[in-house]
Amino acid sequence: MITLKKAEEEDANFRATVDGHVKSIADGRAYIILNDGAPVGVIVYTMFWEELPFLTLIKLLPEYRRRGFGRVAIALFEEELKKLGFCALLVSTQTDEEAQHFYRKAGYRECGCLILDGALKQPMEMFFIKSF
Repeated sequence: MITLKKAEEEDANFRATVDGHVKSIADGRAYIILNDGAPVGVIVYTMFWEELPFLTLIKLLPEYRRRGFGRVAIALFEEELKKLGFCALLVSTQTDEEAQHFYRKAGYRECGCLILDGALKQPMEMFFIKSF
């Protein structure tokens, strides 16, 4: 059974294992995705305009990908956000990444894009939002 728990200091090593970009768990905006109590992934968010949650990372260990764990985890995360009084979640992904299909299937709709050039050049970043 998939569950979420707020990340604590003892989860820092697991978070680093799943994704090296994750630096801190002290801000209370990180969750560990558990499968029958064992850690299998992470969810991290920040705040956009200090009032809208922005999902910065959802990542599972490779053996748990494409098996429905992410779909369940994001639904649980949305429920957590509702309990915290939020009514929407913003996410983004590059146009060359498969994640856009994941978000669309989860009920997110496109709401804008960002195009960077010069030293920061990358594929277009697409933004999605889901209200709940």
